[in-house]
Amino acid sequence: MQITKKDLGKSQVELSIEVPLEEFDEHLKKAATRLGQKSTIPGFRPGKAPYEKIKAKVGEMNIYQEALSDIINHSFFQAVTQEKLITIGEPDIKIEKLAPGNPVVYIATVMLLPKVTLGNWQEKEIKTTEVKISQEDTNKTMDELKRMRAKEVLVDRVAQMGDKVVMDFEVSMNKVVLEGGVSYKHPLVLGEGRMVPGFEEKLVGAKAGDELEFDLTFPENYYQASLAKKEAHFKIKVLEVFTRTLPELNDELAKEFGFENLVALEKQISDNILKDKQNKAQQKIEAEVMENLVKTATIDEVPEKLIHNEVHKMISELRYDLENQGLEMPKYLESIKKTEDDLHHDFEKPAIQRIQATLALKTLAENEKISVTEEDIDAEIKTQEAQTNPENSKIDFKDPRYRQYLSNVLLNQKVLKFMTDKVVK
Repeated sequence: MQITKKDLGKSQVELSIEVPLEEFDEHLKKAATRLGQKSTIPGFRPGKAPYEKIKAKVGEMNIYQEALSDIINHSFFQAVTQEKLITIGEPDIKIEKLAPGNPVVYIATVMLLPKVTLGNWQEKEIKTTEVKISQEDTNKTMDELKRMRAKEVLVDRVAQMGDKVVMDFEVSMNKVVLEGGVSYKHPLVLGEGRMVPGFEEKLVGAKAGDELEFDLTFPENYYQASLAKKEAHFKIKVLEVFTRTLPELNDELAKEFGFENLVALEKQISDNILKDKQNKAQQKIEAEVMENLVKTATIDEVPEKLIHNEVHKMISELRYDLENQGLEMPKYLESIKKTEDDLHHDFEKPAIQRIQATLALKTLAENEKISVTEEDIDAEIKTQEAQTNPENSKIDFKDPRYRQYLSNVLLNQKVLKFMTDKVVK
């Protein structure tokens, strides 16, 4: 087999491969047998006719075409092994020559795993501070629990701060109703600040049956950037007004949430808040360590196709998250005034960063001989099964693809722990 290698740059290589007849003769025979099983050849059972008989029946070119996939798969594997190439993804194949009695010639364009040379990432020390919580942190959550157990009574009077108002509302801009700008029987507790600034104040003094219209400006930091700092028109119909009475913070309230007493409830809340803050602090450290690992490494240019694949994966993740929130991608794109092509462009840089991070982690794992065992995966699955309701779970713990996913997750966790143990002081 003759191989000519041409470096295309951007971690891509073109291989021109010529496979002589004697190296794929067995593939021709197997292909002929397969075709013979589908053909009726007098005097022979299906698949038992000799090569020459099958060739006469189906045509030699058809045998070559039937064998082509096997010839390419076998010879391509030999070629990348011989050239010591570490490829990713499927190669692009272009057939140059396919004719009976002649060598098979094709060109394979392949993506190579970008080469990574790690730098002195461990020289940068990261100092941590003790994570603490305040009584104010606990009090905020306790207040939220009180609001969850508030007693509501329908009243025939104007709304006051602290009341719950049930309403229909419509939001428009330039006389066009906004996407998602209509809601019916919408509950709102006045004073909690869950709407556009100024909205709740407009409802103070309104009673059931009142219809209001007013204009407000969305804040600069509004979560929908396309609406930030823009004025909108609001139409409201008040349906009901409820007075709300908050319960006392005592042992009885704690028991409603499944705790023995108020002390036990407060301790659990404090523990949860502390754990959440610790997790966020750890995530911040890991992000800093990861950023430094990539920053100090030398990484070959990432192939365009690999970037495209990662962008596609990121868009799929976004679509999945939106669907879980009850949103559709077209409506989301309309709300941010972008197209899917715009998303592709926006995601290119973060896609490259994700790829580089993955490559750097993989290289460090190989250098330090960090690995994940089948026992590690089994233990993680056992933990997840204990925390999951089998009836509601959509996870197939026996699926090999899920095991591979867990393997990647666990490996990343091990590598990140290895790094943080080295540099965090």
